[in-house]
Order: sequence, then structure tokens, then C-alpha cells
Amino acid sequence: MTSKRQQDECSKGDKKKKKKKCEETAQLCSCVEDEHVKIAVKGAWSHRTHYSHGDLELDCHPFPHCIIKNFLISETFVENLQRELLELNFHEKSNDLYKFKQSDDLRKRTEPHIAGLRAALFGQFRCWLGDVLGVELEPTVDISCARYEYTDILLCHDDELEGRRVAFILYLVPPWQSSDGGTLDLYTTDGNFQPQTIVKSLVPSWNTLVLFEVSPVSFHQVSEVLSQDKCRLSLSGWFHGPSLERPPRHVEPPVPRSPHLPRDEMLLLEWVNPVYLDISYQEQIQGEFEDSSEIQLKDFLKEEKFREVNEALQLTQNQWTRRGPPNKRCYEVASLDTLPQCVNACWELLRSEAFFLLLSNFTGLRLHYLCPADDDEDKEKKNGQEDKQDGEKQGSSTESANTSREKELSTPVCCGELRRWTHGGYTLLHDGQAARAEYALDLVLPFGCAGWESEFGGYTCYVANEEDEELLTVYPEDNSLALVYRDKETLKFVKHVNHKSSSDSAGSSTCRAFYDFSFVARLDVRSANGKPGRCQRVSGCKPTGGRGNRQHSEVLATMADKTVDRGPWTGCAVMFLQSLSPGLNLLSLYKDQGKFIIFKVIKLTLTDSVAGLCGYEILKVHDADPFLGVEVKFMDVAACQQFLESYSSGAVRQSLSQHASRLLALPQELTVGTQLKAGTQILDLCLDKLDVCLQHIHLSQPERLRDEEIDHLEQQLQSQALGPAPQPTTITEEESPVPSNCFKFQNRVFEDRMLTATDVQRFSNGVGREWKRVGRTLGKSCRALKSPAIDNLAYEYEREGVYEQAYQMLSRFMEAEGRAAKLSRLVKALEDCKLTRLAENILDIQPRE
Repeated sequence: MTSKRQQDECSKGDKKKKKKKCEETAQLCSCVEDEHVKIAVKGAWSHRTHYSHGDLELDCHPFPHCIIKNFLISETFVENLQRELLELNFHEKSNDLYKFKQSDDLRKRTEPHIAGLRAALFGQFRCWLGDVLGVELEPTVDISCARYEYTDILLCHDDELEGRRVAFILYLVPPWQSSDGGTLDLYTTDGNFQPQTIVKSLVPSWNTLVLFEVSPVSFHQVSEVLSQDKCRLSLSGWFHGPSLERPPRHVEPPVPRSPHLPRDEMLLLEWVNPVYLDISYQEQIQGEFEDSSEIQLKDFLKEEKFREVNEALQLTQNQWTRRGPPNKRCYEVASLDTLPQCVNACWELLRSEAFFLLLSNFTGLRLHYLCPADDDEDKEKKNGQEDKQDGEKQGSSTESANTSREKELSTPVCCGELRRWTHGGYTLLHDGQAARAEYALDLVLPFGCAGWESEFGGYTCYVANEEDEELLTVYPEDNSLALVYRDKETLKFVKHVNHKSSSDSAGSSTCRAFYDFSFVARLDVRSANGKPGRCQRVSGCKPTGGRGNRQHSEVLATMADKTVDRGPWTGCAVMFLQSLSPGLNLLSLYKDQGKFIIFKVIKLTLTDSVAGLCGYEILKVHDADPFLGVEVKFMDVAACQQFLESYSSGAVRQSLSQHASRLLALPQELTVGTQLKAGTQILDLCLDKLDVCLQHIHLSQPERLRDEEIDHLEQQLQSQALGPAPQPTTITEEESPVPSNCFKFQNRVFEDRMLTATDVQRFSNGVGREWKRVGRTLGKSCRALKSPAIDNLAYEYEREGVYEQAYQMLSRFMEAEGRAAKLSRLVKALEDCKLTRLAENILDIQPRE
């Protein structure tokens, strides 16, 4: 039969006849020739059932795949085929998905055994396979040879590409065990057709053919080769035909992102190497960053801080969770609530407002609305202001709206992870990543990299989208902060961590890992540099430098004062009020005749919630039927946070009820329902995350000036509270001066006694987060509270909360000053900090109604 078929084919022409003479015939195993076996395989494949006959086995779990041992009858043919293949030129292939050596395309190779196998596969065997599947396979020849050696790998993928119908691999390997690696691993899939776990591993064996149908669930990998002296040689390719129908690709939900945390520059002083806080050095860093859009800042954290976090990360009680799916990523992330306090503090540093300002200095990107804009933008603003000098009120309102929009554009959002990288970790490029490519600043801060070699993998590669060109490689290095600015045409992946990372010089297996904090700050191109044309890929983009790095640093250096003590921090929230008591409608009462009384209730409630009159301003009380809406502007982050804590605890509703019941002379206490919103965000849904609520309020900037009606009500309330203007008085001979053992407060004389435990308790209960300001004020005359004592106290008692921090601060004052720790000094400090309501409470003065 074989010789007759050769004679018929040779008659087609001299050229073809000559070619056939140098082609060895590849004879396939008998099961391919057996018609009964073919019918049985066809039935089992269509019904997804198991079938076995001699050297052929069909298994349909987790997806249909067929194994044919002793695929080629002649052992001599197989040995000569192996020899021809090993003599080919192989090219190193390496990217996010794989690392191995591959030959050129074999469809035109003329070596006799390669040509003979090719003819058998895409002739006789293609016809057999088409009959089994019940489809007509195309004559397209798609075949190459691969050499996998130590640490080579092909990670999880499904082989899907237009026209591919069946994948095949013919193994030409020496005696092989599973411990040598290089297995063909098959994955199960979930309801979204995403790979889950490996359920079957096929160990390569000499002269064995494996084939499977390419489908939405045909996820597989070639596991890493672990043998240092064996070569995994194979021929592989695809039979082409009509592709199976594919469901819509699963789209992963986006990773939640949040704005920076409102933290002051004390975090930087505590954590960051002082050299990076030097203005001139920041200018130098920014110049280098603008040239290449990437930089690594070595020894970034203070040595003692880095050492503390590094040791804490390696504790066995830390909990880590593996992230997948394996066709996109495979590494471990930390459960932050299980980590030591110092690790969480480092996490907070990298998400803090102060750190974002520092990054602005390093990169020239506008990562905070307080940072200066470009010179061109400034000129435009200056010209615009000159054109708008008429109408101060309108101009002020417009400026406020513009500021709000500017903050919305230039305040980035970020997401981050604490990752652990061990043998087998990686990330892959995928369609979803390309679809969500963006202008962003990447931050990576590694730990535990001592002795880590580049050949281990674990480094981050930046590549051009849909190109193999490698633009940048960032290698993990202890305490070296890597900053990379990328555009929408730049993607990144982490190279597979291979077996070398877990082997010592003697070849013994060791458990080795490194860690990193990884953050991505997404940037709107308009806020990134204002000129989309200048945003090139990572190898050439040049972010716009700020008007002056020194100005950036001045903003950074004084941010704590501006955001906590002096008031440029602003935000807006609307509190909606509704009476739940029958027969009483707060909205109707306010609109009809009780406007002043309801306003007084609201004013007293807000004063209670922030422990004073400062830090907030009522802008408008309006109809939000069935609610009464109260729009509040906060000018102080501490006051806003104290209000949120009061609101979250229910103290605001309680205060509303008590003041309303008393001022409206109700027979029983009023029940009030509330809702708090910032912009479109309902803050009641996230009150357990006060930092998130605070940030929503900060981003929701007030768009109006205070309503004239509120001005009138404020004046009316003030005149009622103060009564007739007091007449100036002079001390007469009959009026005694204040005794030396007393002091005067609000025209009343009080005994200047030593502070007591009751005073400390009242102070700690009422001061909230303002305790730092009071402490610094007392520190002007108390050596024990001078810098950095306040910040040390804040850090030491952070877990116990603000009550304990305030308690410890005042206790330290009393211990250091002894008999000089007088009541007058505390009251004076509270007055200086505009906390008169708390001073009244400590002195048992009843609040003025």
C-alpha cells in the first residue's frame, strides 16, 4: 500500500518526485489504522466519556485530550528524528508567558525524518482526526520544535487563536519523572471560564503524542523544568479548522481605588531618610525623573524603620492569600488586619497626603491640588483673573467652583497591595490589562531582597502594548523605592520566579521569598501634565515639572499646619434631618414660623459635635422634602473628623433630640432621623471607615457662599447669646484686683488650683484629636512636651485611641510641672486653641443658650 501510494504521487512531476526520494516515511501506530478504534474514539469524544484501547487513551476531564503512546512505529525513525531536531538552530524565547528555546518554522524543512513526520501528521493523521471530530480540518501546516531546559516554562493559557482547532505535542525526551518538572498541567475552570486549579499533570514520555481540542476551557501549562541535566524536546503545533464558539470574555471587576489619606508631614519625618526631604536633592531627583520617567531611590526609609518592617514581614503568623486566576497572575497578598503595627504604619505612609506631596516633588507630576501648576497654566489663570475683576462676589463663587473642579482633576486615586513573591509567582499581560491601560505612576518598595539575583525572576518588565519591545526592567532591591510613570500604550508584568530562587549553592531546597508594597496612582492626563501630546511611553515620557520644586517643598513642609491648624483644608457635607415623632415636621416648622429655633438647635448640635464654635460653618438650610437639609462647610480636618466620630456614635442624633425637645418645649424627647451625604456619596454606608468619609467630604468642595438668611440667623443668635453690649469698666479703688491664687475667665474669677484627675478625664473626653494642638501650646512653657514629644505620644498610644493619647499628654504635663501644673495654664491653652466650650466644661460653666 505504501509503495503504491508513493508511485502515484511521484507521477505528478519530476520536482516532487525528487523531493519524495529524500523523505523518510513515518509509519503511525496501528490504532490510527484501526477503523473500529476510530469509531469508538469519535463516539467517546462527542459524548465526553473516557475511552482506552492499547496505547491510545481518551480522557475528557477537565477537557477532552487524547494520549497516544508509541505514536511512531519505527524506533530508528524516532531516534533519527530527534538527532535532526537537535541539530537545528534554536532561538531563546522569553516574555511574560514563557521561557524556552524554539526552532524556526518546520513546514519547509527538508531533513528526511522531519519532512516524513510532517507529511504523516498533516496527511494521514489529519484525516483521521477530522473524522474523529466530525469536522474538515484545513491542510495548513503549523509545527515547530521546542527545547525546555532548567527553569524553562510555559505558563497558563488556553491556546485560543483564530483558526486553531486542535493542539498537539510529540515528546522526544529521555526517561522522565514528575520530579523533573516539565509536565503538561491541565486546569479546571469556573463559571466564568476562568482557570482555577490543576487537576491533571501529564509526564512527558518518549514517542508519545498528546492532543486536545482548543476551546474556551482548554487552559494548560508546561510546568517549570526542574532537572539540570535533561532536555525536554518536543514537536508541537496546531491543526486548523473552524473554531469553537467562544462566550464573551469575562471582565474582572476593577480594583477599588481611594484618594490619599489625610496625614501630616510628621509621618515623613518619622519614616523617610532625611536626605530625601532636602529641597535641593528633590530638585535633582525630579530632573533625573523627567529625563527617563523612572527612578529608583535607594535607602528610602530610615534604616531602623526598614529593619523593623523587614523583620515583621517574615513572621510566621502573618496571613497571606494567593491571588489568581493563573492565566493573569499568581502571587500572595497580605491580610492587612493580621500584620504587625509597624507594617500597617508603613502602608499608611505610602497612602498619605504628605507622601503624595513628596512624590510631586520627586516627579514633577501634580499629585495634589496644593502643588503649583505649570508656568503656562499660571499665566492663563493670571490673565483670566485680570478679566474678571468686576463683580467680587461672582468672581469668588466662580473661583470656588474652579478650585473644586481643579481638585477633582488633580487629586489622584490609588490602589495598592502588600505582596509576597516566592517560587512560582508571576503576573501576565492579558486583554483586560490592555483595555484598562492608563496614565499612572507606579510605586514599588521591596523588602527581604538580600541576596536576590536577577536570574531568579521576580523583576518587573515594562513593554509597549502589542509589541515585544522591552522598555524598562525594574529589579527588586531592598529599601529602594521604584517610581515609574507610564502611559496608555505601556503595560507591565512581573517575571516568573523560578526554581533557582529556592535552591542554595549546594542544590538544597530552601523556602525563599521577598516582599513589596506595590501602589498604582492613576492620573488624569490633564492633571498629569496638561499636554496629552507630551505623554509618551515609559521610555520617553517627560512629566511636566512644577513651577518650582522649592515651592512644592514649602507646601509639603507646612502641610500639617495648613490642614490641621490654620484652615485651608476644606470640605462639604449635607446633613438631612427628619422628625420621626408624629405631629411634628421639622421642615414645615422651619419654613413657617420656627426658623430661628430650628437653626439654634442645629447650631448647638454642631457645636457639641466638634467641641467648639470653630472649624465649621453652616452655609445653607434648605428644603429637601421630606428632610430638612443642612449644608455644612468644614475648614478644619480635625473638626470634621470629630464631627464624623460624633455622628457615627449617635451623639449627633442624641444632641439634636435633646436641644429640640428643650427649645421647642416638647412633652417628650424628640426622635430624629438623619442621613449624611458628601456629593453623591451616602456616608452612612461607610461610617466604619472614617478616613474614607473624611476623604469624600474633602473632595466635595462647597460651591456656594454662605446664604444671606444664615448670616441673619447667625447675627440674631449671637446677639441673643451675648445680650446687650457690655459697657467698658475700669478697676476702681473699691474693686479688688484678681487674687494671686486665682485667674479670670469670661469675666469670672476662678481659683487657680492644681489640676486633678477629674480635670484630666474631662479634658480627655472632650478634646478629641485637638489634643496635639493643646499639647504643643502647653509645650511652649513645658520642656516635657516640646517636639518631638507630642508625636512620640501619638505613635506610642495610637492603638489605644485619642482618649488615651490626650490622657497621657496631660498626665505627662502634670508629672513634669508638679505643683506648677495649674488649672489656669490648661484653660489658657484651651482659649488659645479656641476650645472655650471644653474650658467651660472643665470649669463647670453651664453653656449659654
